[in-house]
Amino acid sequence: MNSELIHTSLARGLDGGSGYTVAGRTGGMPRAMSDTLSRLSGLPNAWSDATIEEKILCAFRQVECAGQRLAVLSHIAPSGMDYTGRTNRLSHHRVVDAGAMHDSDPAALLEDDSLWLREWIGAARELGGGELPARLAREDAPLHTWERVFGDAGWAASVLEVVMKSGIGVWLVVPARSKKLRLCAEMMALLPQAQRWQFTFATRPIALGSDASVKICFVDEREPELAAQNEKSAWILRVGSGTMAGKPTGALAQRARLGHVASASSVAQHAVENQPRVKTKVASIGAAKAIESLPQRIKSLYEAKDKVGEFVRQFHFALFSYVSHRIPEISDELYRLDDALKAGFGWEIGAFETWDALGVSEVIKNIKAAGGSVAPWVETMVAKGCSFYKVQDGKRYYYD
Repeated sequence: MNSELIHTSLARGLDGGSGYTVAGRTGGMPRAMSDTLSRLSGLPNAWSDATIEEKILCAFRQVECAGQRLAVLSHIAPSGMDYTGRTNRLSHHRVVDAGAMHDSDPAALLEDDSLWLREWIGAARELGGGELPARLAREDAPLHTWERVFGDAGWAASVLEVVMKSGIGVWLVVPARSKKLRLCAEMMALLPQAQRWQFTFATRPIALGSDASVKICFVDEREPELAAQNEKSAWILRVGSGTMAGKPTGALAQRARLGHVASASSVAQHAVENQPRVKTKVASIGAAKAIESLPQRIKSLYEAKDKVGEFVRQFHFALFSYVSHRIPEISDELYRLDDALKAGFGWEIGAFETWDALGVSEVIKNIKAAGGSVAPWVETMVAKGCSFYKVQDGKRYYYD
């Protein structure tokens, strides 16, 4: 059975508290699950003239809870005034079981307004639960929203490729008043149905690297959170610039433009584009493959003087700048952020561990030379002659 939880402001919640609390949840829901869903209930501050619809956060996240991984759909929206006369919001979460995943995809379920509450009436109470309806995005239609917003539906394929390769997730900047959930649903239609439940997303900013982070956030260009970030960061994507500058090519881009139903000429074009790929041999990659130690392998690529080295450096500049500024926002202890990257994304070594391996002081100089910045506490640490980690008497310690 699929479970759900409602989190909003009440004079008395199910657990006895007041203010933002649990207003409703499926009967028998474990307390650990209830607490986990409650922690996902925040709504980011929006720009001054944002409409109610623009403030809504729709998200599909995968979160750890008591040794299990939960697939969580969230619809978080402003909800008038609460019992004290202050502005309120209502967070509606649904935990989706494996059975429902066979006949649905996350974006299509979030687009069904009938599944999501925006107002809570009455006292806190238990909910009955129940099965979710089958909801699937069409796979045979051109991506009309992408074409209207970006001028070429093929950009959906380019963004999807970047997202699937990203280790920490990305923010895609979209023009004001774009239908972000529709953009997401159309892009997910390019994936096989089973893979859509591996593709986490949000329609408002969520901090990357947190335990509730996602693979892509569709971020309105007016978002205050965007203004606080370094626009040159590798994880901030803008269609038509940077890594997204080239015209979309390939069969997937054509499918985004045409759908499954294609003319004879487009089929011929597909045949040309689907010729066997010729692998390019790059000396720096070949040399790195021969290095057994992962930290030394990364260092070899970082120091390479070719395009591979430039890519690796730019990626790590953005990564290190980002993680340094997330202390203490995400965690007071830097090792916890490294642990989250390893547990959540399968990394063998974390960001701060990698930074140590590359040489903290030298990397700071490189980042500044490239126009980036690091948090002041990192430079203070270096001035003290410290690194992020040290091993002493067989025990590993972290900088605090």
